[in-house]
Amino acid sequence: QLFCKLKAYHNLIGTLFLFHIIALFFSISGQSSSVINDYVTITNHTYTADIIIVFSFIWILTVSFYMTNRTSKNVMFSFVMSKMSNHVANILCMLCLSTLGAISSVLLGVATRLGMIFYYGFDHMFTYESLSISQLFVAILVVFLYNVLIFSFGYMIGEIIQLHRSFVLLVPIVLFGLLIFTVNIFNEAYMFTFYIMETNLFIFIVKVLGSTVLFWVIAIQVSKRLE
Repeated sequence: QLFCKLKAYHNLIGTLFLFHIIALFFSISGQSSSVINDYVTITNHTYTADIIIVFSFIWILTVSFYMTNRTSKNVMFSFVMSKMSNHVANILCMLCLSTLGAISSVLLGVATRLGMIFYYGFDHMFTYESLSISQLFVAILVVFLYNVLIFSFGYMIGEIIQLHRSFVLLVPIVLFGLLIFTVNIFNEAYMFTFYIMETNLFIFIVKVLGSTVLFWVIAIQVSKRLE
């Protein structure tokens, strides 16, 4: 079933490279900042993989919504025996796509920065950060975990929306309300900072895995109401 799904969703894999091309276009210009001192203007261009990774997140969220729409489900049930096996296949598909998105986005970010170094030359570089093999693997792991988290959240929202058409408007309103509520309570967007501000890798992994399991349990329970 996994291979059938990957074959059926081959167009989604193609869109990843389209997202990368768009992100690369925005990344080439870099992030500029200027300082003026004694009529001399110094402009710094910073090149990172942030934009490429953000576009990867947008892509994985789009994929999660696509997998839960009715058209996609009708196609999948032609070769998937039950809803539970369909969810299991979707989990495996999520892991494969998240891995692909993480590896490609991080490596593309590294390639972009190397390209800028060779294009401008070392003499024009004010500073650059070296990246060890261990740091590279940690970066891929973190992006992979974010991909899994975002996909799981999108999958859950997609299943909830399938319950009734009114949820298409209701769910975004509820999520925005929760965002405002957390800002008022914690003076920050706690729904995001709960993950983003975590500096301990092990705790971050626990948070992501715990949230992912919760999202999938909710999604599976919601899908049973659609039977």
